[in-house]
Amino acid sequence: MTSQGLLFEDYFDGQSIETPHRTVTDYEISSFVTLCGFLTPTFIDLEYVSRPEHYSGRIAPGLLTLSLAEGLVLASGVTRGTGLALLELTPKWLSPVYSGDTIFTEINFVSKRMTSRGDRGVVVTDNVVRMTKGDVAATYRSTRMIKSSQFQSSVESE
Repeated sequence: MTSQGLLFEDYFDGQSIETPHRTVTDYEISSFVTLCGFLTPTFIDLEYVSRPEHYSGRIAPGLLTLSLAEGLVLASGVTRGTGLALLELTPKWLSPVYSGDTIFTEINFVSKRMTSRGDRGVVVTDNVVRMTKGDVAATYRSTRMIKSSQFQSSVESE
């Protein structure tokens, strides 16, 4: 990705972008669970989650998975210097993400519309959070406000 992300005009039908990959660590799960107060056996009791009727190890909360997926979108650079606002996220969780799993986000363009201001637009993407082992962890629709080529910041217009 270049030093600047995609402008509104740069999005096109059929466009798909893969983000960098990252491995989810036990430390990240512990930190997120503690910070957010998700202090239930599902997230803090390794013996509990290791039982056959539960999971086969420590899982990441779905909101952590979503946060990491969005972080990967930012790390890809697609909105660097062009993203103005994240307007909406609509997630669905499909498979658990375990400590040690490596994930990435596939960004698929859906639609765009110019705002009445004419210097920015709304871009909708369907994102797939994939694990390198082949499973889909989550899907979510993202709606963002993105600068167009007509955008001028207050600093540029002075």
